[in-house]
Amino acid sequence: MSTATTSILVVDDELGMREGCRKVLAAEDYEVTTAPDGPAALQLFQKPGDFAVALVDLRMPRMGGLEVIERLRALDEDLVLFVMTAYATIDTAVEATKRGAYGYIPKPFTPDELLLAVRNGLERRALWVETEQLRQDQERRLLEVAIERSKCNTIINCMTDGVVVANRDRQIVLRNAAAARILPECSNLPLPCPLADMRCAGFRAIVEEALSASSTPLIVSKELALGESTYMVNASPVLEPGGEMLGAVALLRDITPLKRLEVAKSTFVSMVAHEVKSPIAAVEGYLNMLLDGAASEDPGAARRMIERALVRARTLRSLVSELLSLTAIETGNFTFRRSPLDLREVVARAVESCSEKATAKRISLVLRQDNQDCHEPVLADEASLLSVVGNLIDNAVKYTPEGGHVDVAVEHNGMYEKVIVRDDGIGMTVEEAGCAFDEFFRAKNAYTTQVPGTGLGLSLARRLVEMHHGKITVETAPGRGSTFTVSIPGAAAAGGHQP
Repeated sequence: MSTATTSILVVDDELGMREGCRKVLAAEDYEVTTAPDGPAALQLFQKPGDFAVALVDLRMPRMGGLEVIERLRALDEDLVLFVMTAYATIDTAVEATKRGAYGYIPKPFTPDELLLAVRNGLERRALWVETEQLRQDQERRLLEVAIERSKCNTIINCMTDGVVVANRDRQIVLRNAAAARILPECSNLPLPCPLADMRCAGFRAIVEEALSASSTPLIVSKELALGESTYMVNASPVLEPGGEMLGAVALLRDITPLKRLEVAKSTFVSMVAHEVKSPIAAVEGYLNMLLDGAASEDPGAARRMIERALVRARTLRSLVSELLSLTAIETGNFTFRRSPLDLREVVARAVESCSEKATAKRISLVLRQDNQDCHEPVLADEASLLSVVGNLIDNAVKYTPEGGHVDVAVEHNGMYEKVIVRDDGIGMTVEEAGCAFDEFFRAKNAYTTQVPGTGLGLSLARRLVEMHHGKITVETAPGRGSTFTVSIPGAAAAGGHQP
């Protein structure tokens, strides 16, 4: 039910309480009318449907709250009634329910508690209305069963997921809004319609299996892939007490997040096992060679072995650090302190930290900055921002062949300060670019297999940039390099805008 057309009646002898409720509800676009006592409320109530919800104080002069709700219930059976009281007891709650109240709200209450109760009441009212519509639909055989309260509740209670109902003649007689969204073809079919008209063969087979069941209760549960989502479909026959088949109900629940979690878990275990096993094996190999005296007469060779072992050890440390940072962000334990910073200084430090690696590969690493006067500070966490920019530059150096170029620029663009890292390296395909910021993703090609990495750096960078109310994007093509752009709001705009 739209709040723009929902009318609410507030009955309370305290002006402050009436006005407080009115302001809270009006802020959510409800239409609110107030009354100082019961007789005034009854005068406002002209016909059923004038109000969807009534909030009634328990203790009032002239007419008590219990009498008011009893008389309002007699005027409109669909009215959702709440008792507001500072003297809530089990006895008053039971008595209020007997007289037609949906619930009671103990005083004092917060705006959120008031809004939650009203929304729950409106949702229940919508279910009441829908239940009544189902009872009135006598032409559909399975909906005749819905007239009976227990069987109607079986359908109503599943309305948060997709629900499709077929009768024993293999006709679709009911589908809810969620089912129409999950199975768009279902929304275009007039009801009743033959089950055979459903183009999704997998779904048809599940419903058919439920309809073919004997008199024994049965639940058919199967996973069904629809587009990019995965659903768990539970179908069950609807049986009369005597065992007669009336039809079947199918429930579609979106389990895509669970499937993705399974994939992520599997990827995590595989990636960590691979990334940990290889460096440890390399470090162990170099140490064994040193212990066996393989380089005892060649100090240079021994030093190279130690340096290679250190590279592998640093890769392990980077993996652990990135995993701990992602876990801290996910659990809300990440230390994040924002203060005004000069972005140019942070970027300069990041460039300097990567210069040695760039020199070793004969890569030209250049920092370019535009008009010095137009920049403004950013409100940021220095360590996080340094990690983001350092990761982008480090990636650019790693994935650019020897003799290439990496340009880093700091620009002012409206309310945003931007860092642009551009390289002429191997680049990525459209598909790879779409997954670049996913956890554990690494492009698979002949070049990347030689480059150590965890697939967590860009994911962590995206999380950190978003925590600054910023945005990170990539433009790339195979063999043409990549350009990563980080946009961070200036200190004056930070906190309220997205780039």
